Amino acid sequence: MRTVYHRFPTSFDLDFELRRQFADALQCLRKLHTTHTTTRKGLNLVKCEVTVQIAKDKTGFVSMEMFPNLEEVTEMADFRMVIRETKLTAKSRIPVSENSFLIRLMDKGAVTEVTVAKEGKMGEMDAMDLRSLIRDACP
Repeated sequence: MRTVYHRFPTSFDLDFELRRQFADALQCLRKLHTTHTTTRKGLNLVKCEVTVQIAKDKTGFVSMEMFPNLEEVTEMADFRMVIRETKLTAKSRIPVSENSFLIRLMDKGAVTEVTVAKEGKMGEMDAMDLRSLIRDACP
């Protein structure tokens, strides 16, 4: 079963291969869902939250929790990944940026082809940053 989004762009920012089989790559994206990291950027402490959604019925996306049968997905799958950065201070949390990417995984046998397209111009992350995030989740 393919889970594709009918409005996935024909022009994209980055195309690369993961040296993982398709089912493993799907599980890596599932592991990224609802994760967060806290890092220092200059003098600021910044929390980075990741949310992953999967395409459903070709017209939209649903949260990974709403799609329990990831094992049934074959050939191709589209995802939306939203990465929110928040500056943490002693008194409050200040939103810094929100980056949204469309990701397509395609089964190529021993490897998985990953296509990335950034949605909009908001946020300072680019497709290369997302590639690093995905590769770190799939060692």
